[in-house]
Amino acid sequence: MDYKQLANDIYEKVGGGKNIQHVTHCATRLRFTLADDKKADSEGIKQLKGVTGLVQGNGQYQVIIGPDVSSVYAQLPVTETAADASSNSNSVISRLLDFIAGCFTPMIAIIAAGGMLQVVLSLLELSGILAATDDTYLVLYQVSQAAFFFIPIYLGNSVAKRLKIDPFLGSYVGGIFVMPGLTTLLSQEGGITFFGMTVPNVSYSASVLPVLLTVWLMSYVYRFADRILPNSVKFILRPLIAIIVITPFALLFVGPLGVTIGNYVSQFLNFLTNNFGPLAVLFMGAFAQLLVMTGMHTTLTPILLTSLASYGYDDLIVPGMLLGLAAEAAICLAAGIKAKDAEFKQVSFSSAITALMGVSEPALYGVTLRLKKPIVGMILGGAVGGLYFGLMKINTPVVIASFVALPSYSSVLHATIGSLITFAIAFAYTWFMVKDSDFPNNNVAPVTEPAAPETNESIEAATDQSTAIEKIVLSPLQGAVIPLSETNDQAFASLALGKGAAVKPQDDTIAAPFTGKVTAVFPGNHAIGITSNEGIELLIHIGIDTVNMQGDGFSRQVNEGDTFVTGQALLHFDSAKIALAGYEDTVMITVTNTINFLDVVALAAHQDVQAGDQLLAVF
Repeated sequence: MDYKQLANDIYEKVGGGKNIQHVTHCATRLRFTLADDKKADSEGIKQLKGVTGLVQGNGQYQVIIGPDVSSVYAQLPVTETAADASSNSNSVISRLLDFIAGCFTPMIAIIAAGGMLQVVLSLLELSGILAATDDTYLVLYQVSQAAFFFIPIYLGNSVAKRLKIDPFLGSYVGGIFVMPGLTTLLSQEGGITFFGMTVPNVSYSASVLPVLLTVWLMSYVYRFADRILPNSVKFILRPLIAIIVITPFALLFVGPLGVTIGNYVSQFLNFLTNNFGPLAVLFMGAFAQLLVMTGMHTTLTPILLTSLASYGYDDLIVPGMLLGLAAEAAICLAAGIKAKDAEFKQVSFSSAITALMGVSEPALYGVTLRLKKPIVGMILGGAVGGLYFGLMKINTPVVIASFVALPSYSSVLHATIGSLITFAIAFAYTWFMVKDSDFPNNNVAPVTEPAAPETNESIEAATDQSTAIEKIVLSPLQGAVIPLSETNDQAFASLALGKGAAVKPQDDTIAAPFTGKVTAVFPGNHAIGITSNEGIELLIHIGIDTVNMQGDGFSRQVNEGDTFVTGQALLHFDSAKIALAGYEDTVMITVTNTINFLDVVALAAHQDVQAGDQLLAVF
């Protein structure tokens, strides 16, 4: 996948820098806040290679990429945000949800790392490899706690950046709240006063609302100072004034108020789960994936963190999300077994595994929403599993919903039973209610004449059967052929870019596999798009992540728009330089317009080929 090209295409189609107010990313999506959603070319974005879906709502314009999202995000053009006086007509609630999601989304990687490290420690303790008193365990435990203890610092930076003030001032505010010396002063006997007023003794570690409210207020002080100060002293005095003015408010009023509000929220959730527990978890289990679908699940992060800080566990959000993952995995497994199309079957099975690991978007958008009917099974299964979780009072101290973290649940047995209940209902509903007509192409597997790759004679005979084979694509280089599914590039291995084959190279020249025209060249010359005279669109991509080499070791002999003949040199590359840079040099060859043909079949697999040997048959 050419991340830079995809990033540029998305950037242009969402309206460019003038329409982008803010952009960030989570595990699978680019999350834009646009001045005007109507200016975005949604249909054009959906058609881009590498984009698997699009979600609009709750103030965000979300482009679903998949696991490669961070690479695409890194290639987005640097842009200033759109003017504040935009034509955005979102409601106040929608903008508030967008603000909360935008503040917490950049922190997800830190929270996920700390949470999964806690899971690993639990597994090591349960297996007897480490004891809770071992030095190694104690060190790693403190490392995991750093992800949560310093949340005020991480959040302060994110909130300040979102409010368009100095993000390090936001970190400074967060640091004030968790400063060990200040914490000691607050907890000493008799307390401490500030400007003659007693400072409430409050613990701010892992807190959310105090720093969020304080940085929000500080943004007004910061902008006021920016307006009144002369440029000659602005750099020094602006941050000083912001901190001096906001600190008394933070420690005397805003911070304690934020903690109090957070405690009330936690107590309210605790009241719900204690008195209406089964119904509360039922609701979360039923609709968890619908929250993911709309992108609203990130707005639950502050509530989750507040609950964990107050009680040390969560018995609503994470358990409910776990049941959503179980339902998605079940739907994908059932769909994969029933599917006759090899590509849809592969997508279903791989998405089931991904869901079990904790990422449901591939399953949700690649399978569930495409089939539509399983949504009902997902809701029913999640509801019944949630009811069971609520009755058994299941809770967990981790912040990540994943079946890898199952040993950390309060009762592994009952957590497993509840998940299996959800899994069984979602699987059964999908199995019995989803018919062939609900699948792409009515679940009809392509019917082709069997190819005989053993001899050149049999292949040549097959090419004469014009009713079966339209055209042969030759190998562009010498090497060992492997299936695309065995490559280490998810975009190609999932066949999302089309069917084809891959070659482990034994030479350094890419030769034209047919007669045609150059239709796409890429920065760095690590890939080329060509089209045959018969309309076969082919992408030849050298190496995995070699876009990062920025052209070092690659050269191109043709330009976009040039015509060429079979066997003509198109690209040269240096495998030694690729290896030295730490990348694989596997060459991926894929028919990007596979959908326009009946099928694309590899004529060679796990065998050596020469440049010019027959590689693909396009039906």
